[in-house]
Amino acid sequence: MRTEPRLQAEPPAGAALRRAAVLGGFVLACHTLVQPGLAQSLGDGTAGSGGAAPVAPAPGIGGILPGGSGPGGFGTWGPATGPVGLAPDAGSRPGTIGFPFSAFDQPWDPAQAAGEPTRAVNIQPSVAVDLIYNDNIDATARNKRDDLIVRITPAVLINLDSTRFQGTFSYAPQVEIYTQNSGENRVNQRFNAQGLATVVPGLFFVDARGSANVQTLSGGGGLDEDTSSSRDNLVQTYSFSVSPFAVYRFGSTATARAGYVMTYVNQDKVDSNSTDPFSQLPPDQRQFSFTPSEYTSHQFYGVVRTGEDFGKFAAQGTLSGTTFDGGGLYDGAYRNIALLETRYAVTPTIAPLAELGYETQRFNTVPTTDISGIVWALGVRLTPTPESVIIAKYGRRDGFNSFYLNGTMTVGARTRLFANYSERLTTSALEAGDLLSSTTLDPLGNPVDAMTGQPVVPSFANSTLGIQSGLARVKTGSVSASQSWLRDTFSLTLSHTERVPVADAPGTVTPGFRQESWSIGLSWNHDLSERARLTSFGSYSRTSSDTADDGNTYTAGTALTYLLSPTLVGSLSYRLRINDGGSSTGGVDDGQVTQNIITAGVRQSF
Repeated sequence: MRTEPRLQAEPPAGAALRRAAVLGGFVLACHTLVQPGLAQSLGDGTAGSGGAAPVAPAPGIGGILPGGSGPGGFGTWGPATGPVGLAPDAGSRPGTIGFPFSAFDQPWDPAQAAGEPTRAVNIQPSVAVDLIYNDNIDATARNKRDDLIVRITPAVLINLDSTRFQGTFSYAPQVEIYTQNSGENRVNQRFNAQGLATVVPGLFFVDARGSANVQTLSGGGGLDEDTSSSRDNLVQTYSFSVSPFAVYRFGSTATARAGYVMTYVNQDKVDSNSTDPFSQLPPDQRQFSFTPSEYTSHQFYGVVRTGEDFGKFAAQGTLSGTTFDGGGLYDGAYRNIALLETRYAVTPTIAPLAELGYETQRFNTVPTTDISGIVWALGVRLTPTPESVIIAKYGRRDGFNSFYLNGTMTVGARTRLFANYSERLTTSALEAGDLLSSTTLDPLGNPVDAMTGQPVVPSFANSTLGIQSGLARVKTGSVSASQSWLRDTFSLTLSHTERVPVADAPGTVTPGFRQESWSIGLSWNHDLSERARLTSFGSYSRTSSDTADDGNTYTAGTALTYLLSPTLVGSLSYRLRINDGGSSTGGVDDGQVTQNIITAGVRQSF
């Protein structure tokens, strides 16, 4: 969205010349990329004929491993996998006894480590060139501007699996060049990375993680939507963490773990000097409450867990203290918790859970947030099949009572169900940091839930709701189902998010306000042939807030991809987005927002 005066439009003749030049350059780039690929495809498909046989990526840390059935690496510890959690009190779940925060309590086998070191490294660089026509680049109801956009995406995917290091690194920045509105040119930083280094086998390790993505400030989009908005309505989020830790096993009696986690998060607008989309409105009518956030947190923790000697009974004690360095809300903030968790396996598939502890929290908000008190939870862990796990709890944490659910279940050989629900006292920036500890990466570098293996849409890449920087009670839940056939895959997802403001950061001009969204999405992947795939999708989102009318967003589209050679892929897609109000349009551009986006592109892997 844009409310500031626009520059004088370029004369039609000049615009036509520029578009013609861009089209010519795009055709030349496609010719340069396609010719080697077509030449390779004329051979018999083997490396000896000049073709590049595709190399299967090495396993990442956790995630859905090639040929594996374990959900999210759960219970699949070995040289190919790593820990499923960075810290013992990850923000997305109340407690950790339901499944291991780490698999390092498995016995270390010196004989296995004594063999020849493995160095399975896969480096897959690529470059994509897309030509995009967007008939409403600002996503506004009035004063629409269209443009022809060239998007260049150089990317690299690295999978490493050795005796000393396992990791996945995916970096794919998007360089977008607008042919008519050069002020909208941008570079969207997008990457995911996780790595585990074994310093002393069986004793000392270092875990490092990072992520970056872009989201619309005002919201009104859809789940995991390809961002299509003006620079002044985009927010870039960076998050990094590094954690050295030690593990010691007391035979089959217990395992102890102690470590330190440093997390850094920076969240700011892509164009920090631009006018805010709703700056013309009074503060109590603006549709967002965002201020740039930057903090560094320091967490020290210790964990002791019982071993095999206790049979069906398991217990875990956790001490954790986190302090924050940063301005505003994070000035002098801290989070501390002491927690005892227990589990008893009544049957091989049913285990009741119980936890009891004490927490203290403080945030520099207006008014100041001070929480201290007992935390508790009662629940159950179900494992109906080896590929299924469900954890459900009800208890008190973050100063309020709430319900927690996370699970996956297989139904037959083709269908998998996912469900999750959680409530947390958090901020948009804290969510970005917590996401590092509650997710792992699949072999392609996509974040998935560490327990279930369900694909995760990062909170800072979900444009359904706008971004707020204050402290809020955030309720999130989703239910999804996927079914796979020989040539077809269907996915259905229902999601709900609610943000209830608790307190504002010092100096906040716009007070926090309640936001809520319901979304449903359906996708269908169909293999037309061994080389061609057709993907169709549709979604509907309904949003509401205290400061705007309810809004409805409809998104639909289709995409055709074709494998021109083992390393070259061409694509053609169309996306339609309609928004009839809500936080992204209310008060400034009342009316219906419509976007038509056509994309043609190629991607060459090397």
